[in-house]
Amino acid sequence: MIRSIRANKRGFHTVTLRPGVNLILADRSKTAGDKDTTNALGKSTFIEIVDFCLGNNTSPNTGLRVEALEGWAFTLELTIAGEDVAVTRATDAPGFFEIEGQTAHWPVTPELNKEGLSGLDAKKWRAVLGWAFFGIGELAVNAVYKPSTRSLLSYFVRNQAAAYNTPFKYFDNQNTWDIQIHNAFLLGLDWKKAAIWQQLKDQKKALAALKQAIKTGAVDGELASLGELEAERVRLSNQLEREREALSTFRVLPQYREIEAQANGLTAEIHEMINSNIVDKRRLDRYRESLSGEDMPTDTRLEALYAEAGIVLPGAVVKTLSDARNFNSKITSNRRDFIASEVAALEGAIAERETKVVVLTTRRANYLATLAGQGALEELTQLQDLHAASRLKIDKLTNRITQLRQMTTKADTIKVETVELKRATTRDYEERREIRSKALGLFSEFSESLYKAPGRLVIDIGDTGYKFDVEIAGSPSEGISKMKIFCYDLTLISFARERGLGIDFLIHDSTIFDGVDPRQRAHALELAGTMATQYGFQYICTLNTDMVPAKDFSADFDFESLVRLRLTDTDPSGSLLGIRY
Repeated sequence: MIRSIRANKRGFHTVTLRPGVNLILADRSKTAGDKDTTNALGKSTFIEIVDFCLGNNTSPNTGLRVEALEGWAFTLELTIAGEDVAVTRATDAPGFFEIEGQTAHWPVTPELNKEGLSGLDAKKWRAVLGWAFFGIGELAVNAVYKPSTRSLLSYFVRNQAAAYNTPFKYFDNQNTWDIQIHNAFLLGLDWKKAAIWQQLKDQKKALAALKQAIKTGAVDGELASLGELEAERVRLSNQLEREREALSTFRVLPQYREIEAQANGLTAEIHEMINSNIVDKRRLDRYRESLSGEDMPTDTRLEALYAEAGIVLPGAVVKTLSDARNFNSKITSNRRDFIASEVAALEGAIAERETKVVVLTTRRANYLATLAGQGALEELTQLQDLHAASRLKIDKLTNRITQLRQMTTKADTIKVETVELKRATTRDYEERREIRSKALGLFSEFSESLYKAPGRLVIDIGDTGYKFDVEIAGSPSEGISKMKIFCYDLTLISFARERGLGIDFLIHDSTIFDGVDPRQRAHALELAGTMATQYGFQYICTLNTDMVPAKDFSADFDFESLVRLRLTDTDPSGSLLGIRY
């Protein structure tokens, strides 16, 4: 039970609480104008201080850790495991919780800090609260998914607007596993089943990521299926075998490059001689044509030409023509002798080259025969590199195939385990019928106290785990939505006390009554009082005075006796902290 909240500043209004219903009211003074408000008096700050002292996570420049509250320290006096203690947490040193009171029986005992104060760090303080309130001190220590003290407390101290949107969540982006585990724990179900469900989801997610990685990094594009990968491995294996055979028959010739150069030189020389023979043969053909087409002139040919023209040549001219004829005959004879000698020379040169080509061709063939089946060292190295690359590709492909087979097997295993988990959860659900029926009955009873027809707390088991819902007959108004949360929270605290858990307080902000009909507000507060007395817990609620349904309370309900603090808007001193910030 929370006994009081105080601070180290004089302006703070200390709040003393009692068993049963405790109300913190924000009054609107008679002198307040239209622009005055009761929204900054400290109603939500009160809840935030309680949560702060109960070890909530804080960040700089948010919540109570703002510049205006530097130097502040808040103290929460409460009963833990039957002993009264006081815990103090400073805004300037939020990681340390000063502890006063009897702590010898705690699972974690306070230690002195550098300033000589006895206390615990945040982790150890939360461990103490988990042990005292929920009995989870030694619960699933090494489990990844397990009930958290802070998460469980968030259902009993709803400390932000998002906590009033749905009964089963205390913030908007709460993970599904978080919702399932903590609500299962609070409703007496096997929360470990929800943890296993999340583990199976994680495995399924990891397999999906692995499958995408295999698909993205597959050989020759996107080879996603096992058949495609197997076919590619066969192709690469055949290629690898051919490369292995080539390597096994490969011989390294040390003088390979030298012999290769000599063979290339012979090839160039042979080509040069063949080209020279082609040129000489063309000249030889022209010489032979010249000899066969040229005739010696006859002795009387020139005279016959003159006679035909009717011209008589004198004797001196005839003698001169005779000399010319002799000179021309000599020239022709000399030319024939020259061409004949040229023909003989060309024929000799051609024959000599052809003989040399045969010799060089034979020598080159010997060189090529030496090179055949052997190669240079760098060629061997290149073949070895290609072979190694092919082997690496096959190894990678084999790994992908192995992974895909394992992934397929694992996927099937997950499906089977999910089905088995659903069956086991259903069996456990039936075995806990008596326990859960108590929780379901409490919700039905509470909702019927507020509305004519009883509501229903629904617990289903689907393919993805526990599913929770609440139903209250009526229009889907904001008021009914808020009362679903009220009834659910009242169920949780009553059920916790019924089961013997140490948590013994439930705290709501005025948001819980937004849009709620005054009659239901009155019924809700009276119901909270009745259940608090019956099950031994505190119900703490902050309200604006104008939200109090004074006219709708039962005659025997003493509302004024439940008010523990009135905050006013007359001036800053009327607020919880005594200041406005």
